Amino acid sequence: MQSTLGWIIFIFPGLLLLGQVVSSINFQLAQRLGLQENPDQTDPLLQRAERYTAYWDLLSLVWMPLAGILMIINQPLWPIMALIGGAIYIDAAGREAAKNLSFKHAGIKVGPPKQHRIFLASYVVMAILGIIVVIYSFGKLINLV
Repeated sequence: MQSTLGWIIFIFPGLLLLGQVVSSINFQLAQRLGLQENPDQTDPLLQRAERYTAYWDLLSLVWMPLAGILMIINQPLWPIMALIGGAIYIDAAGREAAKNLSFKHAGIKVGPPKQHRIFLASYVVMAILGIIVVIYSFGKLINLV
């Protein structure tokens, strides 16, 4: 189980982190690739918020893929890194969903409806993955005591 979960949290969060690297380096490219909201159907305020969020994500989203690597190689500190990464994922998913829903309810253009639903679904997946990782790593930490 540990190895499988390690690969999952290395690959999928690693891809998300890579997407944020692209967004940080070339936001317009990220928009063309569909990694960020379509600029033609998105308010400039949301675009600015997403651009700044991408910069912060470079620091905050690195912990989950790092935890995955540590799980794969069975490094003893993996439960602590996984707990940190999972907690950040739960927080980030809820905050991003709340931010985007708030923007939408305030009448700010948040992109095409289909893209908005996909992004909201991705936040749900992030939260579920974060919860699974927190529970699993907490369980391993309790067994160590």
